[in-house]
Amino acid sequence: MPLRISLIFLVTLAACETTIDVDIPGDYKSLLVIDGDFNPDSIWAIKVNKSVPFGGSINVSELFVQDATVTILGESGQSETLAHTGSGIFRSQSDTYPAAGEVYRLDVISPGFESVHAISHAPGLQSAFLDIQAVDTESSFAHTYHLRFSVTDLPGKSYYQVRIDQVEPSCLREGVPLYNNINFNSPEPSFYHDATTLDDPRNALNASSGTFYAPYFSDRLFEDDVREFEIFVRVSIFENKPVQHLRLVVSSVSEEQVLHARTFILQDEYLFNADPILGSAINIYSNIEGGLGIFSGYTNNSYRIDSEGNEWTESEICP
Repeated sequence: MPLRISLIFLVTLAACETTIDVDIPGDYKSLLVIDGDFNPDSIWAIKVNKSVPFGGSINVSELFVQDATVTILGESGQSETLAHTGSGIFRSQSDTYPAAGEVYRLDVISPGFESVHAISHAPGLQSAFLDIQAVDTESSFAHTYHLRFSVTDLPGKSYYQVRIDQVEPSCLREGVPLYNNINFNSPEPSFYHDATTLDDPRNALNASSGTFYAPYFSDRLFEDDVREFEIFVRVSIFENKPVQHLRLVVSSVSEEQVLHARTFILQDEYLFNADPILGSAINIYSNIEGGLGIFSGYTNNSYRIDSEGNEWTESEICP
């Protein structure tokens, strides 16, 4: 019976096939595409590209917009026009850093394109590393540790992310270790594997469990309060290195970044996993008025600790 039903369904689909003529205008007008993630640890850097029609053929370097005026204006009144440094990237020439909690407006003007603007901020973040304890150190290949940290929620809706990195034996360059993002386990009900279900009311007390890489969480369970979090991480043991070095990164992310990440994943699921008949197309979120892309802020607090609970610096690891 299931086979017969399937065959009938396929025949029905074939009989209902309809040809749809899609009118693609020949006078396509390119839009400015902004890639503008920012945080208080890095100077201003905004990438400006242009959009091309679907199926269009173009050299990647031709996407870069070089002739543009890119201006950042903070609510405190501080303003700077960024300079083009190549490949469509505009940077601060006065080593100006975004300030956590301050709202910024981005304006981009370029000949032949509609002017664009966007608003976002790098949310404030109050977090603390509490402690690290060994749980299982019997194996000669990997040890398990229990880490605790806390987040003090600030007024307003807040979104967070956490990850943990282990330092590899080699270095990228002087003063810069090579980090490897490692997974961890946690019983924390606030954690979600990605941003797609972060604000779904049905998941308020039924978040994901098990293994995480860089889970998102919101203040839904601790609004305007302090919450402690615990994670269990299995750390590789490197030869001739009895003490392993870790970096715990706690982030506060803007709503714009969460929405962008969420719709990016949902679009991938639609394109590669969803039933093309029953699924619905997803537009990737953009807060760029007059164009495409994203302008969004985030704030990181990084805690560098070794397996014995001691703090360390990157220059000590890679002198």
